[in-house]
Amino acid sequence: MIQRIQSLYWLFAAALLVTFYFSDFAFVKSAVVSLTLSAFYGIECTPAGVYETSITTWPLHVLVILATLLTFITIFLFKRRALQIRLSAVSIVLDLGLMGMAYFYYHQVANGISDGLASLSMLYLLPFIAAILTFLGILGVKKDIAILRSLSRL
Repeated sequence: MIQRIQSLYWLFAAALLVTFYFSDFAFVKSAVVSLTLSAFYGIECTPAGVYETSITTWPLHVLVILATLLTFITIFLFKRRALQIRLSAVSIVLDLGLMGMAYFYYHQVANGISDGLASLSMLYLLPFIAAILTFLGILGVKKDIAILRSLSRL
């Protein structure tokens, strides 16, 4: 339920992943071209047509959607606490994998432009913060399990 603190953690984590999905997490600028990377838009080039790449970002796109949906679905499994813990652990792995994949795309694009200045945005850290919030959700579920076990002893 929403009254539980871990539900709020998971809700905030899902909101952070949605924010990451629609925001630019990396920038590469040179004298000729300016590139931005995001999960939703992929690699955008300004001016258009100057930088051609064979890199497709659909795996990043799918991973962000999967991590977000898994985190959001976990909220509604409040009666199945063991499943919540397992899904949260998978979500943490997906969040950290998402950071690794985003860095891979950033590195590929940055190496493609030799004379450019490449930088990661602070928004790159949103999946890491979502992983921390998901971990806090796991701790909340474990606390609930401990409370229920102590009540059943009485």
